[in-house]
Amino acid sequence: MGSEMMRRFFKKLFFAFFVISLIIFPYNIISAEAEENTDSFDEAQIIDRLYTEVGADELIFHVPEESRDFLGKIKFDDFKPGTTDSLSVESVFDGIVYILKENLVEPLRVMICVIGIILITAMFDALKSSSLNGSLSSTLSVVSSLCMVAVVAPSMLSLIDVLSETIVNSSNFMVVYVPVITVLIMTSGQPVSATMYYGVMIYVSNAILQIASKIIIPLLKCIISMSVVTSVSDKMSLDGIINLFKKSIRWILTFCMSLFVAFMTMKSIVSVSEDSLSNKAVKFAISNFVPLVGGALSDAYQTVVSCVSVLKSGVGVAAMIAVFAIFLPAVAKCVIWQFVLAVSVSVCDIFGINKASSLLGSLSAVISTICAILLCTMVIYIISTAIIIIVGG
Repeated sequence: MGSEMMRRFFKKLFFAFFVISLIIFPYNIISAEAEENTDSFDEAQIIDRLYTEVGADELIFHVPEESRDFLGKIKFDDFKPGTTDSLSVESVFDGIVYILKENLVEPLRVMICVIGIILITAMFDALKSSSLNGSLSSTLSVVSSLCMVAVVAPSMLSLIDVLSETIVNSSNFMVVYVPVITVLIMTSGQPVSATMYYGVMIYVSNAILQIASKIIIPLLKCIISMSVVTSVSDKMSLDGIINLFKKSIRWILTFCMSLFVAFMTMKSIVSVSEDSLSNKAVKFAISNFVPLVGGALSDAYQTVVSCVSVLKSGVGVAAMIAVFAIFLPAVAKCVIWQFVLAVSVSVCDIFGINKASSLLGSLSAVISTICAILLCTMVIYIISTAIIIIVGG
């Protein structure tokens, strides 16, 4: 038992000196200021130096161009802590309206074409003779469905490509952002939390990218193909399989997001407890083991830790806004297409064109699934950053 306690003591002591070595990095940054003024540190200069040294000034250039347009509308041009102070509800609302306007043209054009096909189909259905009732109704149904497929399907496939591109862009941004915030978390006296966050987020980013590209996107394309077959054929109905796929995707998304949030929260709470202990050990070691200047160096350490914590929170909040901006154009497209297809389905129901209504309803369900995937991925990235900032302090 005694040997076990001694082993733990030396392990913690070694860990404390390891953390002290991490302080050399920020302490070198403030050494010039310390030589000029030994009584106080210029916190703003420390934060600016750290901001540049860790590479946070390069993060804005890894945000896609379309998302940067939105950030420009809300006057967000870098990841410094004070940048978020200029945000307002009006500017964010104006930015969202701008994104909606930018993505409104194509869906409206498609909606006009679809409504035109519906009206033509309804006109021919009203003019058909009673002797050709059965065959002409079947022909009209198939022709109207094929025309709608020719108009709507390319846009749906394009929307799936937008999903893929958005997930790739968000994963690329996280791959650049995670090392930056990890360095800030580690330099703020939280090496355990930093290690945990880095490992989890790099794995999650790669996992989301692989699952989306190899499973979800091919599955969505299969659902669109089956919806087209169901709308054209009178003798085949794949609605049961389509509904099974859609429900499976949503259940998987819900389960994965709940599991991730619970895991991240528990790991963060445990990591913060270990970091708090090691941080106290570092301050104790600096104050008592460094001759002559131990107390001053301990105060300098605390000043640096405070500055790093401010920068960490600022960069983390800015990253959450950037993630929101990356996903916003794709989510806006999904919302607009949902509205367009809902209007088209309503027009189909008014004129009693059931096959076309079923096709458009299935495509609308595909878009809702795409939107759910986008929102779940965005929430995972945002919540993970919020947890590590809030729990870590």
